[in-house]
Parts: sequence; C-alpha cells; structure tokens
Amino acid sequence: MRSCKEDQDEAVCEGCWKIHFPHRMVEKWNALNSEVVTANNTHNFKEKLDKWRHGDRTL
Repeated sequence: MRSCKEDQDEAVCEGCWKIHFPHRMVEKWNALNSEVVTANNTHNFKEKLDKWRHGDRTL
C-alpha cells in the first residue's frame, strides 16, 4: 500500500516512482528488441541488453 502525505496543497505519494516510469524510460523500453524485453530472467535480460546496447543492436 502506498503512503501519501500532503505537501504544499499537493498529495505526494512516497514510492510512486516504483510503479510509474518517466516518459523517457518508456521510449527507451519501447525501442528495445523484443528478445531483450521477453528475457526469461534478470541475468538473461542483462546479457541481452548489454549485447544490444554495446553491439550492433542485433542479437
């Protein structure tokens, strides 16, 4: 559950950054190869991401 507090007439949710992505991150995520996005686990995701970012952007 999120905890919110009042901050100068605005409700600020602590931890909202954990469930919302900035627009620039969405654009980068959408630009990724589908194999990178659908990796089975974190280790495979990181390997494929490194190959995509530092290689010729193919897998």
